[in-house]
Amino acid sequence: MNRHNISIKILIPTAVLLLAGLLWAFVPNRRQTRLDSLCRVEATSYYVLPLAKGDTLYFPLGSDCFYPVSLHPDSVVTRVDLTAVFISREGHLLTTDSLVGRVPDTLAGADVRRRLSVADSFLIEARQHHRAVRQSLDEYARRHSVVDDGYNEVMAYRERIGRELRQLDSLYRRVQQGLQQPSREAYLRSWVRVRPAAHDTLCSAHRVVRRDGMLLLQLDGATLPAGSSRFTIYRLPTYVGNPQLYAYQDFGGPTATAQPQVLKATETAYPATEGGAWVNASGQLCGLQGGGQRIDGHRIARLVYDVHPLPVWAARNVRAWLQGWLRSATPRRPRSAFSVQRMLTVDSLLYEGQVVHAAGQRPLRQGWGRLYALGDTVYEGEWQADTLVTGVRLTRQASYRGEFNARYQPSGMGVETKPWKEHYAGAWKDGQRSGHGFSARPGQLVRCGDWRHGNFRGERMVYTADRIYGIDISRYQHGKGKKKYAIDWKRLRITSLGAGRRVQGNVDYPVSFVYIKSTEGRTVLNPYYATDLRQARRHGIPVGTYHFFSLTSSGAQQAAHFLRRSSVRPHDLPPVLDLEPTDYQIRCAGGDSVMFAQVLVWLRTVEKRCGKRPVLYVGQNFVNHHLPQAPAALQKYDVWIARYGEFKPYVRLLHWQLTPYGRVRGIHGEVDINVFNGTREQFADYLTSVRK
Repeated sequence: MNRHNISIKILIPTAVLLLAGLLWAFVPNRRQTRLDSLCRVEATSYYVLPLAKGDTLYFPLGSDCFYPVSLHPDSVVTRVDLTAVFISREGHLLTTDSLVGRVPDTLAGADVRRRLSVADSFLIEARQHHRAVRQSLDEYARRHSVVDDGYNEVMAYRERIGRELRQLDSLYRRVQQGLQQPSREAYLRSWVRVRPAAHDTLCSAHRVVRRDGMLLLQLDGATLPAGSSRFTIYRLPTYVGNPQLYAYQDFGGPTATAQPQVLKATETAYPATEGGAWVNASGQLCGLQGGGQRIDGHRIARLVYDVHPLPVWAARNVRAWLQGWLRSATPRRPRSAFSVQRMLTVDSLLYEGQVVHAAGQRPLRQGWGRLYALGDTVYEGEWQADTLVTGVRLTRQASYRGEFNARYQPSGMGVETKPWKEHYAGAWKDGQRSGHGFSARPGQLVRCGDWRHGNFRGERMVYTADRIYGIDISRYQHGKGKKKYAIDWKRLRITSLGAGRRVQGNVDYPVSFVYIKSTEGRTVLNPYYATDLRQARRHGIPVGTYHFFSLTSSGAQQAAHFLRRSSVRPHDLPPVLDLEPTDYQIRCAGGDSVMFAQVLVWLRTVEKRCGKRPVLYVGQNFVNHHLPQAPAALQKYDVWIARYGEFKPYVRLLHWQLTPYGRVRGIHGEVDINVFNGTREQFADYLTSVRK
């Protein structure tokens, strides 16, 4: 009787426990509870190579990264965004090892040395490119100031290039250091962020174990986030029914606002489903999505219970549950109005990303998405009402980041980068550069100004009192025919720049320099030259002398005539050769080569005699059609260009004659007005250099 009672006392609790276990094992959990057991995990991974003296280098996981090595991990990180499942109350979560790229934990010494050799060649080319771009930007900085349109944007890019060049130089030194030291291994480092499905809490996690294609992580807080649930692992090798895949349904990128879903079989190929949970009818974890296949629950249980035996695992879960029992509930994260879908657009292009569904209409692209176009072109960005508004266009030749129109064309403000070739930042219209922007290319002048239909029109100037203005005069400023006029040198002030100029404030500018014509050809002399030169010096105005070149006599004859009739003192401006032949005159003289040969004779003769390098004065038409044929010896001479349109000449110029219709107080009639291509400080430096 006693023995019977004892048996009953043992059997009843055992039966109760067994029944509870069966209920626990086979009674389905609510759908929302299962979804709350999911989370997104994002890992930023890279290899770390310690160097001597505490220095460090960072490598990307693969060899297809643009930067083969870096001083900072941000340049080489590999970011992977997957689904993960909570499996314990202590904040354990499970995903696949694709989170860290399925690469080894260490990079062998031979691989490290091979990567350093690749980086060495890469850095030599990158440094050469950045130096060439910086030279172009430095030339722009020498010739412009804050009053110029786009100056601040160009200077910001110049600062960026300078900063990148300093980093490249430092990186090159460390790569050389790495090549010289004994072969060493690089080790894998990953930073993991976790976002639970239930709310927007952002947690960090660390790796516990990596095995059999799986990754067991532990939240740094060692507790399950409020509002979240956990999966129970189904480990029995029995029939599990028709499992369903619980995972995030997106394609990578900033679609983290989407909620996890129960996916269809045809939707299991999306990147974010990696690490998703295969769930049986009882709501238990019976598999893990990994590499397009299902990792069965038995392997999962073996991984977990090798870390902690089942009794320890259960006890820890009970303890964590009791600790969090009284925790206040966290407001649930609102469900997104978007869903994620892969579909063909009306123009037969493949779209992957967020969509909204309207009654009786096809899905509209809304939110973040990716579009695959023809010719390996990919668009990524923010969509509104089925139109890409802002984002990135990627091709093999270039990348563009900015605004788009309805035809996927750049429209608005955007930046296009062609690696090793060109950087453009500015306005676009219907796929072409149109409006204000600047282009920087290695070894070429910065083109900052107005663009139209993809072509650079020029730099549109704004005229202010901060610029340096000058004039050039000849006998025509003293009258025509019998009427003669004197110049009142005490009253000289520029009062008009002619029509069509963008002027800030009133035009009342001092004359900062003056050029006076002395000779023409081998016989002509300006009768007012000596008087005007003496008056300019007397009134302290920097003054120079110019000669009008003729193709009917030799360069030597004209140089002799100029030197005999002109006065060039050490404190004067450099002499100028005025070269304005017509196309007909050039043909009659024998062509460009003959003309330039005689011009060089004049320039060299005068330079040797005066001790100053002369300046070449030409017109815009001459620049367009003849100057490109000039010999290399002519390129060392500064250029003064006459161009009367609204745009500044696109050459390496010293002065710009912007109008022949200016007005100067103290001078009768119209006067040529010129602008020094630089700031007031640069003009002072220029005067110092030419007066040595």
